[in-house]
Amino acid sequence: MPRLTDLNGHHEDLLDRVVRYAEHLGWRAVPVVYHGAPGGDVLRLVDDPTALYIRTLPDVVLTNGRESILVEVKTHVSARYADATPELLPIVASTALYRVVGVRTLYVYEDPHAGISGAWWAHEVFHDVPVRAVYVGTQRAHADHMARIHYWQQMGLVPRSVPVIAKRTKGSGDPYVVIPEPYLRTLAPWHYVLDDLLAAQEVEGGSGLVPR
Repeated sequence: MPRLTDLNGHHEDLLDRVVRYAEHLGWRAVPVVYHGAPGGDVLRLVDDPTALYIRTLPDVVLTNGRESILVEVKTHVSARYADATPELLPIVASTALYRVVGVRTLYVYEDPHAGISGAWWAHEVFHDVPVRAVYVGTQRAHADHMARIHYWQQMGLVPRSVPVIAKRTKGSGDPYVVIPEPYLRTLAPWHYVLDDLLAAQEVEGGSGLVPR
């Protein structure tokens, strides 16, 4: 399966709609500094863990002045496939941050071609959010990526039961997961998720951010 990447125009449109919707609910949006920062392109060709982590940071922080959540926006347009293919490293990093300090990252997702709209928590990927396989590109830093995945497996961040498949892919070759279309079609539209999540944060004083 070829890597299916975001189309920038769709991404920016969705991010704008998510921000405006959150602001309509009384929340403020704070951009993550790396995105659009001067000199940020330098990190695009660096494959060490720090650069990989920084360039895959979420798009925006939503806050009501007392509580905050990170939000990563993903879009996907393909006439052939309707699976989601988010990068692996930010999912692993978000899961570790959630387990250690309770930081939550919400993925907001749209596939206009397939008519799919939804949202899921990054730390629930591999568990409540099923993954068919992890793909690792062979064209760049392949050995380093495989070594990191093996380490993440040892830490329990990537289940050993999920196939890890090496193949030449489009784009950067960074590892990504495949979240199957049938699961995506069970998700509630993302604006319903934000309705429930942000309203609950206002009423409950942030109880939704405490690790379960």
